[in-house]
Amino acid sequence: MEPRLKDESMEGKNKEMLPSKQIDLSLRRLKVIPSEVLVDPNIQILNLDRNKLKTVFGINHLQELKILILSKNELIDFPTEIQSLTHLEKLELNQNKIQTIPAGIFLLLKHLKHLKLNNNRLSRLPMDLGGCSKLQYLNISHNLFTDFPECVLEIKSLKELYLENNKLQKLPARLFLGLSLKKFKVSCNHLREPPDEVCVGGLKQIRSYFLQLQETQAKEEKRVKAIFIGASLAGKTTISRSLTQGHAVPVSLQERTVGIEIREFQIQDLTFLFWDFAGHLEYYVTHHVFITPYALVILVVNLHRYQIDNEQIFMDLVGFWIKNLVMRVPNSVVLTVGTHTDLCQPGEVEEKCQDIKERIYRMLSEHKANLTHFINNLEERQDSEFYLEQADKLRELSNCSVHVVNVFPIDGTHYNDIEKLQNHILYTVCKEELFPNIIKMLPPIYKEVENAILEVTQNEETPQHGIMDLDHLLSEVMLKTKRDLNKNLLKDILRYLHRIGLIVWYEDIKPLLNTVFLKPSFLITVFKMLVRHDLYNQLRSISTEILISERAFKRDVLKWQEMLQSKAMIRLQAIRVLVKHQLETLGLQNTEDLFHDLIGHDTHSGKLLSLLMHFQICMSVRNVKQLNPRAPEFFPGSPWSVKDTRKELCYLFPTYLNNFMEVTERWGGDHHEDLHIRVYFSPQVPEGFFQRLMVKSCSFYSTHWVEKDNFLLANNGKPLLVKQFNQRADSYLEIRSRKPKEPGDFQSLWDFKLVILGIVEKLCKEWPGLFYYIRTPCRTIGCPDEFEWPDMERTGSIYDMIKEDFKTCETCCNTVNMEFVLPKAKGHTEETFLPPTIHVTNYGVASIVSHQ
Repeated sequence: MEPRLKDESMEGKNKEMLPSKQIDLSLRRLKVIPSEVLVDPNIQILNLDRNKLKTVFGINHLQELKILILSKNELIDFPTEIQSLTHLEKLELNQNKIQTIPAGIFLLLKHLKHLKLNNNRLSRLPMDLGGCSKLQYLNISHNLFTDFPECVLEIKSLKELYLENNKLQKLPARLFLGLSLKKFKVSCNHLREPPDEVCVGGLKQIRSYFLQLQETQAKEEKRVKAIFIGASLAGKTTISRSLTQGHAVPVSLQERTVGIEIREFQIQDLTFLFWDFAGHLEYYVTHHVFITPYALVILVVNLHRYQIDNEQIFMDLVGFWIKNLVMRVPNSVVLTVGTHTDLCQPGEVEEKCQDIKERIYRMLSEHKANLTHFINNLEERQDSEFYLEQADKLRELSNCSVHVVNVFPIDGTHYNDIEKLQNHILYTVCKEELFPNIIKMLPPIYKEVENAILEVTQNEETPQHGIMDLDHLLSEVMLKTKRDLNKNLLKDILRYLHRIGLIVWYEDIKPLLNTVFLKPSFLITVFKMLVRHDLYNQLRSISTEILISERAFKRDVLKWQEMLQSKAMIRLQAIRVLVKHQLETLGLQNTEDLFHDLIGHDTHSGKLLSLLMHFQICMSVRNVKQLNPRAPEFFPGSPWSVKDTRKELCYLFPTYLNNFMEVTERWGGDHHEDLHIRVYFSPQVPEGFFQRLMVKSCSFYSTHWVEKDNFLLANNGKPLLVKQFNQRADSYLEIRSRKPKEPGDFQSLWDFKLVILGIVEKLCKEWPGLFYYIRTPCRTIGCPDEFEWPDMERTGSIYDMIKEDFKTCETCCNTVNMEFVLPKAKGHTEETFLPPTIHVTNYGVASIVSHQ
């Protein structure tokens, strides 16, 4: 397939040089640079991206070259000819196989401003790079650096530096206090100084960290977050409480975890923060908020329930959790603990542990083999240069691996077994190859503030729920530390404490900007007021007194239960009643202010719904009865003014959806002429992913209908169906629309689909171990083949990748109009104008909404 050039004026069989001396030879499968290019010394821009070059002999003749792009080739040795290109301003050598850069290359490149070396195999940089006095951009991510390259500190002009995915343990203070960096990224390293939790805060927080160390020495801190996961009634809470309390703690059925429990525990010089996650799937939709990298994951399995040679039991008790860890935290360490050994027959424990071990190994091996299979398929394609981004992503994933420690069986009723588990946990986390950044170097003020916050939390005058205003906390901490603390410094330390899980502060949620949760466990209590497996029964158990206080009746409860079951919706009045009921159950004192904080007032949403909507756990459905007759004159592009009452406000919780058939009925069945694409996921669609996609999509397009595994959107009268299929080896989303009646409608239809794909892409970034790819099924009836979508890079456009108007299916040999397969007309989905649409949903209401 002949690639389409990015410069439209370059098309044609004979590519003539442009007057501006820009040559685009990308995507040509070139093994050598054409001689006719090398004879013109006046070329200023040369793009050789995505070829098969192993050498660039003769390029030194292009003395006027200012921009040279050699990314995504097969270079192993750094091209020494580049040192002759003294006018070079931009050089891109990313995604090759370069291991070393000889000294002296950069001595004469005095005009170099932009250098990309990411995705190679470099472990050091030559010192002469420091002489590039005009260099502003440097990217050395995805390499093998263990020590920070000192030459970078000499580049005073540097504004952007990217160091992600190396093996760095320490960053120099001079980098942040001596240079004027504007952008900096360093995720996925082994950093101790400053810790990753500080670096995530960006340049401002890193500078603050080093400023605190100017007059004092960093102190060593050893802290580990331990996450207990597993199916319901596996014994997670028994283990967690027994470890923290120092004796065997039996847990009754009534005491099982609802949401998450959090405890702190000390083993020798290590501080552990135990997060005990409930096992019901209803709670899993909130778990992803708290599952973070660099934690020890303790997967608890009930060996009494486990059955050998039963695939479904393995998936329910073990496989489900391993698969989701592979997607969410692909480099995590998993300690598998087998419980209830006292209920097993002699010899049964060892046999079951061995079966679990072998099945986990096969699952992870199968996943790795699938990734390798994908890579090989892409590399063997004749047009493989169109799929280099996907291949790189797959290689990155294949290098990640969940490290699963052998099953450790215990009898939770005997403390001897608990002590053995404690020693095993300590032994595991002390392995540097498993936990390279367990040691964190911190300024003393960090620990002082942490201790002060702990004192404030335990103070009798602090509310039991531990929710505190930021300014109030600042004054309390200053009082405890006897320091004149800067508010910005306190915020920096709060960000760190939030990331290690000690407190919770969501500064990116506007209604919660000035709110600190000193007790994260209470935040979980807030979540479980509305996200729980027994919510239907919770509605039934509400007292008459609470109903009366909210001017509700018993018959209202029946309506609320029916609404929850049939439409997965909860009225605001029901939410108020549920929150009051939960606060009363907790036995907290003086809860009136807390109630209003959680629920909010007429003018703003409360903390509870702000949190749930921020994490796409629910969405508001405002039932608007009519247009406002007293509205001012309407101007095109401005929102329509409507009459509204807050009592009509409801919230949709997709996790409670059932398969009622309204979407199916409104859609009217699939047609052969439908245009549809499929987004495939490996290893599977993550738990909760589709529900979050539904919330984000339906919040954007106000006209919608929903079911458990599909939802229907409408924009300007055009329907779009999104369905989920999540089976083993067949996990994908299908985005389907009717074939346009008019040829000119293809553009808006593809833009509609690309908006949904953009939401999918954004969500996928929260699952680093997830791979997805897009295909369009062949339109021939009965043909199972599909057309694969090439890379969709931000720097380019899908419209630039394909030249043919028609393509032949390799299976049925029929020719397909590419307009049915890929978007053809140029467009920019991020700026798509969406005019006002009529809002008619399955909730029986209508309004006119303007998308602004």
